[in-house]
Amino acid sequence: MRKINPLWFLMLAQIGLILYGFYRLTLTRLHVRWFEVAWVIIGPVVLMSFFGIFTYYNIKNAYKEPSEARTSDRCPVCGAFVYTNPNTTTEIYLDGKYIYFDSPKDMVKFIKDMDFYISYRKLNIKDKHIKSIYLRDYQTKNWIDGKKAYYVSLGEDLYAFSNLEDAKEFASLNNANNIKTFKELL
Repeated sequence: MRKINPLWFLMLAQIGLILYGFYRLTLTRLHVRWFEVAWVIIGPVVLMSFFGIFTYYNIKNAYKEPSEARTSDRCPVCGAFVYTNPNTTTEIYLDGKYIYFDSPKDMVKFIKDMDFYISYRKLNIKDKHIKSIYLRDYQTKNWIDGKKAYYVSLGEDLYAFSNLEDAKEFASLNNANNIKTFKELL
């Protein structure tokens, strides 16, 4: 569920005050004070510029917490619905957008060839700086930071772990010998 910024309620109250001032100026024959005229004229300009700057700054520099993928979210690499693989869901926060992947392997493919997938899937992304990466720990199923995770390559897929001991244990049980960090994958 996406959170609503509480400052939007403040903006609605401000708009209500502006509309009330406009009502007083135009529809009533009451004596109007000079600051009410200034409030109606200058208020909308100040309000819209403040919230425009505030919203732009928050969208571009937000700290993104992991969230559940919707049933309509698709992987931009393979096109699969993400909700069908809840144990390997990967999420990237990029240019104010949430991009979900059905596996860590597809996330790595996307990062390596970002220009191709952005243009191919028409994602409308200008800033290619990744704010955050979250994925599911294969063992505990909890969200972990993708830049600090350990990855085990097994066959065609990657499995992510929050600590090195779990990754080594999984690799030894499945005869995999390559454990990599995020930087080593790229």
